[in-house]
Amino acid sequence: MANFIKLKNYDVVFIFIVVFIVGFIAGTIFMPRSSPVEYNQPDLQEERTISMLMPAIDTEGNGVIGTLLTTVKPGNGKILLDTSKVLNYPDTQLSGRVAAEAASRYAKVNLSGIDIVYTVRVNASLVEGPSAGAAMALSVLLALDNKTAGDIAITGTINPDGSIDKVGSIFEKARIAKANGVMTFLVPTGQSSGEQTIREKVCNYVNALKVCRISYVAEMINLGNYLNMTVHEVGTLGEAYSFFTKRETI
Repeated sequence: MANFIKLKNYDVVFIFIVVFIVGFIAGTIFMPRSSPVEYNQPDLQEERTISMLMPAIDTEGNGVIGTLLTTVKPGNGKILLDTSKVLNYPDTQLSGRVAAEAASRYAKVNLSGIDIVYTVRVNASLVEGPSAGAAMALSVLLALDNKTAGDIAITGTINPDGSIDKVGSIFEKARIAKANGVMTFLVPTGQSSGEQTIREKVCNYVNALKVCRISYVAEMINLGNYLNMTVHEVGTLGEAYSFFTKRETI
């Protein structure tokens, strides 16, 4: 009859640990490794500043037009937000850093030797929401490539991977953009139609007495058709930036 060796509990634990370590080392050695993405150092010898119109919403829910000035210059990787007398929520400041990261990933450039300064000028005391993120990312790319924004504007939040997410008050932003000369307005996917509230007054006579009732009805409208402007939906930073590239090749 075969002899069985009884193992103590600590012997079993020791054997398990040894097998795990050997397996981990073998997997590390023989597992195929993906090549890291190489980021180039941009050839930036001087300071560049580009200007982009930026539709926004104040705390009263009104559309306001602002100007985003983005400066890139040789430095050591600082990202600064200068809003002067305009107050903003912390998520707007965070959007500036996320925007720089998204631009870096898209263009595959190393921004450690570049300082980025965002300057927001708007006729409002307080602007809310992170919807300037996509504009900030685009402005970095434009500045690095020494391009101009022209009559194109965008609204949308930005993620580190370059995806663009939805924002609120899309109709008010589109309307103020159109009123300030924007001819092409880029919006997040699914937001080329916006909600507009219409004031309706309905009157009836009751025993020769005129009684009127005011109601507000919300309806969805196509932004481009209603405002007579070009509206495009974009889901990524690359899709948005292609509109600036196409403009210069036409």
